Amino acid sequence: MRIRAATQEDFLKVHQFTADCTPLENYPEHVYKIILRYFGDYCFIAEKNGQIVGFAMGIVPRSFPGTYFLWQIGVAPSCQMRGIGEKLLREIEEELRKKGFVRIEVTIDPVNISSQKLFENMEYQNISKKAGKTVEVKGNLAVQDYYKPGRHFMVYEKRIGQLCDERITGI
Repeated sequence: MRIRAATQEDFLKVHQFTADCTPLENYPEHVYKIILRYFGDYCFIAEKNGQIVGFAMGIVPRSFPGTYFLWQIGVAPSCQMRGIGEKLLREIEEELRKKGFVRIEVTIDPVNISSQKLFENMEYQNISKKAGKTVEVKGNLAVQDYYKPGRHFMVYEKRIGQLCDERITGI
């Protein structure tokens, strides 16, 4: 397996991958085209024999210096439980450290137990209390109405370095 940066030419393959990779949300094709065009350096594809077996898509919010927002991560259903998600996350963390990032933030739907386990195994912490008013969902603390009314999500982070200037805005 090899992990590489995604390119905008990958957008249709990524769109199909996410469609086949429940419980990932499958956004319209143009969303993947835009994200991969403008943030491709922060999106990663895990390939085996020329096929996508894992994908991670992130963006760099200007309002949160040193932060990478991991928008989506998924492993092909036929390849789950083989360490691909962990390997993909480790690669992302290493690339981000090299680029000077200090934290990774991700939101997790409380019903997505496999994502929650992956991130917790990789030492990500639930910081939902810092992100807004919280509610308990399936025994987990989540930010109430995070994406829309009734759509409660957990907010996790992992610190991967320190800024020379400790004035990080945001969470």
